[in-house]
Amino acid sequence: MTRRRLLLWLPLAFALHNAEEALTLARAFPVVRERAPALAVAVLGPADPGHAVVLTALGVATLLPLVVALWALARPASVAARWAVLLVTTAFLVNAASHVATALWLHAGHRTPTLGVWYAPGLVTAVLVNLPLTLHVLRRAARERWLSSRGQWRWLLPAAILLHGPGVLGAWWLGRWLGER
Repeated sequence: MTRRRLLLWLPLAFALHNAEEALTLARAFPVVRERAPALAVAVLGPADPGHAVVLTALGVATLLPLVVALWALARPASVAARWAVLLVTTAFLVNAASHVATALWLHAGHRTPTLGVWYAPGLVTAVLVNLPLTLHVLRRAARERWLSSRGQWRWLLPAAILLHGPGVLGAWWLGRWLGER
């Protein structure tokens, strides 16, 4: 597969993942709130944010990989664009790990008939689509030396964790703000 085609698969995979979340999050939200620590409940806001808020937040989160992929396609020689692609790719990896952790946390000692056993919104595509794709992209990027220095690689995981954590909260809050308008 060409690099160009691979870059197009990244936003498509994340859009598919976000579609799974959009279809399943509303059913899961009460369970998440019931089992979430008080700080998480305070950060998430009202008990039911409404489907429009969820869709807006997921839409915002879907745009970033698309913009980054288009930038890398338009500027294939740009180290910054390649690094941004690998940052988003590594954030997908962090996202997959967070979905597995969330499924384990949600269902630790519980059987939740409304969600099924060991399922959390987004888990299927995170594990079956995003995880294999991100590992493939990262291995290929290392093999083809998309980045020239170890220092550029070294900062991917910490930056991806920062992008994923505050990025998810930022998309959520932006979704709430836009959804209220």
